[in-house]
Amino acid sequence: MLETRQVAKETFITKFSSPTIARAMAPGQFVMVSFPGSMDPLLPRAYSVCDADGEWLSLLYFRVGKGTTRLSQVRTGETVTMNGPLGRGFPQFRPRENVWCLVGGSGAAVAPILDRESRKEKAALRLFYGARTADQIVDFGIERTDYSTDDGSKGYHGTVVEMVKHEVAETKPDRILACGPMAMLKQVCDEFMAVVPTFISVETPMACGNGLCQGCPVKMANSNDYMLACKDGPVFEAASLDLGQWGVSR
Repeated sequence: MLETRQVAKETFITKFSSPTIARAMAPGQFVMVSFPGSMDPLLPRAYSVCDADGEWLSLLYFRVGKGTTRLSQVRTGETVTMNGPLGRGFPQFRPRENVWCLVGGSGAAVAPILDRESRKEKAALRLFYGARTADQIVDFGIERTDYSTDDGSKGYHGTVVEMVKHEVAETKPDRILACGPMAMLKQVCDEFMAVVPTFISVETPMACGNGLCQGCPVKMANSNDYMLACKDGPVFEAASLDLGQWGVSR
């Protein structure tokens, strides 16, 4: 571990030296983290990668349970067990493509690595960042960022989906990406997938991260088949999913 910084209320970014994983990482992929010599927590935890550049990668997380508390306490120079990159991430950016990304909660973790990749591919990324209150927002320094808060303490007063609905009425991007709580993703699908190609990163419990435990099924649209969030996702085109499993109507 290289460093840990508190970046918002109960929110931390921990940076690791891991060239092998960092060089292969794509936006939306994740890693499984456990602690050598410890059975507490018993199972490894899945973390979206916040940023990666050559020699290092970073994880953003809320300190809410045993795994994230332990991660926030890792000391500089201490090692963790990290398996990755895992899963399928967001589609690769195309030059001059206009992409909007909605993030909320711990889903905001993907913003820096998406911004890095969009600049590399000369695509135009606009970030819409929603939170309950201003003190939960992390300043990533991304130039084209619009904020919303439930209590109106920063940016638009309301949800990030409500904010983007107003923007979509004026102009439409080439694609919409979304990462956040399932309640937010449900709203994203209901509002946007019929008018703009929409890709969401689903949040499901994962025990292994590689499909062995079969513990993260995701039902496909117009089919009785299931895919696995850890192996076939966690990013899916919204139209390919049977959203009824999350109470979303088409």
